[in-house]
Amino acid sequence: MKKTIICTVCPQGCEIEAVFTDASDIVVKGFSCPRGERYALDECLAPKRVFTSSVRTNAAGRRMLPVRTKEPIAKEMLLPCAEAVKQIRVDGPVRAGEVIRRNFLGTGTDLIASMTL
Repeated sequence: MKKTIICTVCPQGCEIEAVFTDASDIVVKGFSCPRGERYALDECLAPKRVFTSSVRTNAAGRRMLPVRTKEPIAKEMLLPCAEAVKQIRVDGPVRAGEVIRRNFLGTGTDLIASMTL
């Protein structure tokens, strides 16, 4: 399989080409830094994304609170996370960066507030 990936780790935006059949047989070309190589390998073998959403809040003047995962999570967990946040309701006050749910859905990272209420 051949895949072209635009690296988003740094501002250079390298166009990386990956050729692979499985995890033990992968060749990546076109990266300018070691972080780009790691990004391409992860994108081919186990893609991850930061999950962003909003949860309901009981705080005065605000109905929703933006939230995100502290670290990227496995791409296949995005839809289960989207369903799970529908059940969360937060009481204020909340500070940006405050943990809303620890180890959110067993992803290994926390769901945190993206703004202060």
